[in-house]
Amino acid sequence: MDNKNIQEQKNKKNNLLKVSSIARKISIKNVLHLFGSYLWMDVLLVIGMTASFVYGLDLKFLGDFSLTRYRSLAINDSIHDIIYTVGLKGDGDFYQIDIGEWVYIFSVAGCIFAGLQIWNLFREYFNGVKRVRHELRPLNELALKAYQLSNISFDDIQKDDNKTFDNKKNKEIKIDETKYHNLEDAITRLKVEKPDAKIHVKDKELQGIESAVNDLLDRMRESYRLQTQFVSDASHELRTPIAVIQGYVNMLDRWGKDDEEVLNESIEAIKNEANHMQKLVEQLLFLARGDSNRQKLDMKVQNLNAIMQEVFEEYLMIDEKHKYSFKEEGCAWVYGDIDMLKQSARILIDNSVKYTSENGRIDIKVGVNLQGKAFYSVQDEGIGMSENDVQHIFDRFYRADSVRNSSTGGTGLGLAIAKWIVDKHEGYYEIVSREQLGTRIIVYFDACSEHDDMVKKG
Repeated sequence: MDNKNIQEQKNKKNNLLKVSSIARKISIKNVLHLFGSYLWMDVLLVIGMTASFVYGLDLKFLGDFSLTRYRSLAINDSIHDIIYTVGLKGDGDFYQIDIGEWVYIFSVAGCIFAGLQIWNLFREYFNGVKRVRHELRPLNELALKAYQLSNISFDDIQKDDNKTFDNKKNKEIKIDETKYHNLEDAITRLKVEKPDAKIHVKDKELQGIESAVNDLLDRMRESYRLQTQFVSDASHELRTPIAVIQGYVNMLDRWGKDDEEVLNESIEAIKNEANHMQKLVEQLLFLARGDSNRQKLDMKVQNLNAIMQEVFEEYLMIDEKHKYSFKEEGCAWVYGDIDMLKQSARILIDNSVKYTSENGRIDIKVGVNLQGKAFYSVQDEGIGMSENDVQHIFDRFYRADSVRNSSTGGTGLGLAIAKWIVDKHEGYYEIVSREQLGTRIIVYFDACSEHDDMVKKG
């Protein structure tokens, strides 16, 4: 037997010893728990039988039972001569009863009962060890196989004349070394820069690996495409305010410094574009942190009603051009980050404010629906959206054609941020919109109880 086989036997023996030790510990723990149960049962049984015996004797010889009576036990020569005395103190009327035979019978029965319990404890221990070993056997075999696989090298297969052993079919199977070389060559020749590059091994046995690699390539290309598009869109969005600022600065530099009207117009325009750029950069940073899982959430049980009530009161103070209403349909508790939940609601309300004319209504609701889902909704009387716009409403930098060139177009990132927040809270949206009638967006979350002690997710 070579060194490798000797090492495998040692590892297998060590694993078996570990499993046996674990099995004994688990079995001992179960036996101790069973022993405690037996002990409590025996104590309660002795107390119950003694009380019943005393109560029965009092009823038989005295006609009633009273705790104030004098009681005593006297043992003469042996357990067979036990005298039970009962009566009233200061009264000469006592009854003495010979209970030795009864005590002897109960003692014998108790010893037999205790012996059965001890025998059952030993039986439970040894059977428990076997049972735990049997339950742990698949895990032990899995660990052993993993160890063997981790130490297999291609050279070992070659030294073994390209043969391996199949335990299930109990026969030797040839391994064709060329298959692995073909797969290696196909991966080496792959031109990843081509948009449709894939590996083609043309081997049924390697078809699963081929599909997995090609799927991975497709996901990488899609991720790269989205990243490139995101950078391109961000550059385009930043280019516009920069161009406007440069235009006004050049105008001021040439002849606008002495014209107060042009000066004021330029300053106002530069401030607006700078604020727009600041908002855009903040949103880009937010999404970048979210995409890289660096956006931390403080997840706790939150009262969604209180959150939406606070947001509603904010808009009553800051927006006097629209009519707001607030309605509660039950008390909703959710597990989430309070600041993020507020931000998602503000984004939806801001969106309604942009596209709803003055004196238009914006209705806010919060509560629990019939299916037990916590929700909040924002409904407006704005310009609405087409079916195609609804499908792309959460795409980054997407703006409908009807508002693309308007002053209310925004950055096209707000709803993408809102969706990211809702996704992180394991929620989802329901959108209903009709052009020239308005839009209603409902956000659903898993409801929880005020006193739920939930574990932080993610």
